[in-house]
Amino acid sequence: MAPKKKNKNYQFNLEDQFRQLRANIEFSQIDSDLRAINITSTQPDEGKSSVSKELAKIYAAKYRKVLLIDCDLHKRSLHKMLNVSNAEGLTNLLTHYDTDTPIHDYEEIQTIDLPDGNQLDFLSAGTKIPNPTEAINSKRYAHLIEEAKRQYNVVIIDCPPIMATSDAIPISNLADGTLFVYSAKETNKYEARDATQNLRRNGANLIGVVMTKVPSYQTRHYYYDYTEKV
Repeated sequence: MAPKKKNKNYQFNLEDQFRQLRANIEFSQIDSDLRAINITSTQPDEGKSSVSKELAKIYAAKYRKVLLIDCDLHKRSLHKMLNVSNAEGLTNLLTHYDTDTPIHDYEEIQTIDLPDGNQLDFLSAGTKIPNPTEAINSKRYAHLIEEAKRQYNVVIIDCPPIMATSDAIPISNLADGTLFVYSAKETNKYEARDATQNLRRNGANLIGVVMTKVPSYQTRHYYYDYTEKV
């Protein structure tokens, strides 16, 4: 009996995909100090928060100090994915933030124990406020991100979608690099083109595209496939 041929559409597990994404980011930016990575998309529900969470977890497996921040103050979701509280978070911290206190000492920072034995610091979006755009454009927010880049090995920022709010541009400008999430199932390619052009035009360092919800013809189901492209 002839041996079975290996299926070329072999589906890597989620951890393998994100480990490869982390390696792609690090090697493509080998001469850059890439401490803060911003994750955005064109519209909501394209998978950016899932990418933020999984990427932060895989960085925490390699680095001792990793901070995940939910900067999507319009649609908070990361605390639900991580099954933790959002009673106090970014919006609350900004009301009393000062550069003299180490970030991990603030009570709004939650330390999460991961299943692999590692830990991840998390700053949820916090209390809903009437002016989230002003908070993101504040000097305190800018100082917070700069200090986070000094105090952590890696900072992962979950950013609002570009077409949904103007917050994505200032958040991207403070980050060292931006990953753009493109859903094979939902994203409109013309909107995605306009969104990425808007990022570049406003000075964002677009380091790659992460494609989600790619159809698997092997299983005839949709699954998350993360592929970094320059």
